[in-house]
Amino acid sequence: MKNLIADLKANKHVAGVRQVNRNLLENKIKKVYLATDCEKDFEKKVLEHVKNFDVKVEVCGTRQEFAKLCNIEVLCAVIGIVK
Repeated sequence: MKNLIADLKANKHVAGVRQVNRNLLENKIKKVYLATDCEKDFEKKVLEHVKNFDVKVEVCGTRQEFAKLCNIEVLCAVIGIVK
């Protein structure tokens, strides 16, 4: 979780699966954080998709913690750190 907080302070980020996917396709993401409490099917899909890109993945935190860190009102299962 310390890595996530440091990355959020030092870099731009996007929150949510649509934003992360869009930025992955545009080769703008350098790291993806995945919440520990996301559904296993969702986690599997994200991990499979990220394999196609040269991106690090770290699983940490909860969806509620991600939402709070990103200042959004809905739960968030994935955060992308922009290059």
